[in-house]
Amino acid sequence: MDVFIRRLPVSTTRLDLIQFATDALEPQWHLLEFSPIGKLKGCEIVRITDSSLTNAEYHGLLHIEPPKAGLAVIDRLNGSLLKNKKVDVRKFYKRSSERDRRHNEVQPLPLDILEQRKGDRRRNELVFKKLRAGATT
Repeated sequence: MDVFIRRLPVSTTRLDLIQFATDALEPQWHLLEFSPIGKLKGCEIVRITDSSLTNAEYHGLLHIEPPKAGLAVIDRLNGSLLKNKKVDVRKFYKRSSERDRRHNEVQPLPLDILEQRKGDRRRNELVFKKLRAGATT
């Protein structure tokens, strides 16, 4: 399962992210139920740079097996602090450009909706760079 950590602090290193995730993977007891033991298969830090504004965002991507352990990690880490900054942790969903409703619409849209959509809110000049970290074993 892939876990997405949104808006990492700028000073976060790959080792910080690995330590943050492995702390959450340690088995714990919750109301007489033992949490699933999982393994961190790998992690990445993604730097997204907006070339028109020259600012960067950093996001983390964790690869955790089995998926049940990934869900437990999301519950433990969501809202926690990483380098004194609260992080948002979610399940990562892969998107396909083939499923984009803006390009694959069967019926034409009414004019009032087309007028609202004229200004595309997406940032078109983004540059993605993956900073990879090795798997921990």
